Amino acid sequence: MTALDVLRGKWQENGLIWKDNGDSASAQAPGHSDSDRSVTFRQISGQVLMNSHADEKEQVLAAVGLTTAALFDDPKGVTYSYGDGRTVHRSPTKKFRQAGNTSGTALYRVERLDQHQTGSPVYVVEGEKDVHALESVGAVAVCSAMGAGKANRFDWTPLTGHIVIIVADNDAPGDKHAQQVYEILEPLANGVVVVHAAQGKDAADHVAAGYGLDEFQPLDMSVGRGRRLKVTRGSEVQTRRVTWIMPDWIPTGSLTLLAGREGLGKSTIAGSICAAITRGALEGELFGTPRNVLYVHTEDSREFTVAPRLKAAGADMDRVFFVDVQTEMSDSGTLILPLDTLALEDLVTKYDMAIVVLDAATSSMSAELSGKDDRAVRQYLEPLAQLAARRDCVVFGLCHFGKRDGADTGKLILGSIAWSQVARSVLSVALDEDSGHLVVTNTKGNLAPRTRSMEAQIVSTTIPTEDGDAEVGRIEWLGESTRDARELLQGADDSDLDDRSEAEAWLEDYLTEQGKRTAKQVKDDARKKGISEPTIKRAAKKLGVVYAFEGFPRTSVWSLPVQSAQPDHPTLSHELTEPTEPTGADLRKPDEPTGAKLQSAHTPVNEPTGEIPHRRTGTPSLIRLCPECNERLPAGIVRHLECVLNKVRSA
Repeated sequence: MTALDVLRGKWQENGLIWKDNGDSASAQAPGHSDSDRSVTFRQISGQVLMNSHADEKEQVLAAVGLTTAALFDDPKGVTYSYGDGRTVHRSPTKKFRQAGNTSGTALYRVERLDQHQTGSPVYVVEGEKDVHALESVGAVAVCSAMGAGKANRFDWTPLTGHIVIIVADNDAPGDKHAQQVYEILEPLANGVVVVHAAQGKDAADHVAAGYGLDEFQPLDMSVGRGRRLKVTRGSEVQTRRVTWIMPDWIPTGSLTLLAGREGLGKSTIAGSICAAITRGALEGELFGTPRNVLYVHTEDSREFTVAPRLKAAGADMDRVFFVDVQTEMSDSGTLILPLDTLALEDLVTKYDMAIVVLDAATSSMSAELSGKDDRAVRQYLEPLAQLAARRDCVVFGLCHFGKRDGADTGKLILGSIAWSQVARSVLSVALDEDSGHLVVTNTKGNLAPRTRSMEAQIVSTTIPTEDGDAEVGRIEWLGESTRDARELLQGADDSDLDDRSEAEAWLEDYLTEQGKRTAKQVKDDARKKGISEPTIKRAAKKLGVVYAFEGFPRTSVWSLPVQSAQPDHPTLSHELTEPTEPTGADLRKPDEPTGAKLQSAHTPVNEPTGEIPHRRTGTPSLIRLCPECNERLPAGIVRHLECVLNKVRSA
């Protein structure tokens, strides 16, 4: 027998009017005329919602010989089960008891969101009874456990992209709880509004009184809660000049991205910039004023990689801060953005951070958001850009380029084009194979008066650690450059297949006749034949041209593989040889022995060779075998990367 059955029996026993309507009913209140049907009931999960238009519900129930226990199918109350194992028991006298997985972070009934399309309305209420009340009229609703004030203990990311309606309990704690939930969800949701019940205290009272979902009342905007429009006259705007943490590259109060292909040294560059900021040595607005930095890393080891890299760059480590997220399950969780954006802003304010580095930018992004979706990327980046503007700091995110070539660096960043659209500045890193130097260019600079390029190289530095000396890479800036990273990133047009075939034939004949030639000579002579630089570089890759650096300053020299095997040839490097940071001893991974290490994986090798017919002339030419595994190598490669890594790990 349900609670509704018990109530019906008591009303009829007392000679009072009762009208059924499925899971709901209306009845005459005791002591009122037959025509005054001022009590309504609605059966929900394990209990009945009751609304009295005339008297307090306890008085109405007492008039027919009942207590509030009669509103529950089980007179002891009702138990609510959460998807992550938490259970909550509610007694008829509104006492709550938590059991099961009390440290869980799941919202009540959040699993129902899987059945609804992203962007659909979701109601957020304060208690489990309110969830079932709204479900009874067709809504999707969730709540957090433990009542008001505990919202920050729970995972709200499943509501990402939905339209959220927060139903605040009509009292001071309820309004405060609604404001807390609003601040969490505003960066995640596709719109958030806060409302009150049309009658009564909460969503359950609203439904029990017979009101619909479209009859909730928006909160009074005059008291500063919920969403409102604020108008500012143009004459009231205080205009400001653009200031630069790093001239033409990093504007103050901005979201800036540093992008490049994997292994070029982006983290080393970020470490160099942070180190200079901590010493007040970075040219720009902060010069002469040491400031604090927050380094958020998710890929590299703090002890073996990140801290040593910052020390090698000369950072004042007292001004370097790292952050972990403490939960009931762990003390070393990672930031989840935008969920933790407000907490991050609190840290920036408390410790007066000049820059927040996200290494890598995608690693802190909530798993509920896709880096390939424009809207999701904006939901992630725009709150960070707003944080930077409010706190006059820089959020500096590291991004990867894909493998394709092109001069449009916004399209080269892996994922959505929104990554570069939201950022005020994008710095792109590319390798100049002629000099072996890195070229960094502001390939997007909405606020910059000019395009600025700098050249740099990664050099090895010995630093002391708690268990011995270590060799760590650091950036050595070489000054401004006329090169542009976009020139180095732009490849040949794939539609230019005939030109590329002709370029391969010309280059092979040229190097066969001329022997070793500097890259500059090759490109100049190719240009005289009408062959563009990107096309000749593609041809060189196709032929397996071997690159080496000779002389001082170092000059890139090209040769065919058979020529590079001559005894007087210097140490060789293949086409993709470049300063690296995520491989080998440079990173000092946790499973490596400590002590002084050589970072560079580009060690001289004496590789085994064999002979195969040349693809055009038919004459024998040399092939290469990996000195570690003795397997055949692709053209221009001196050893397998995996073999190098295995050798380092086993050292």
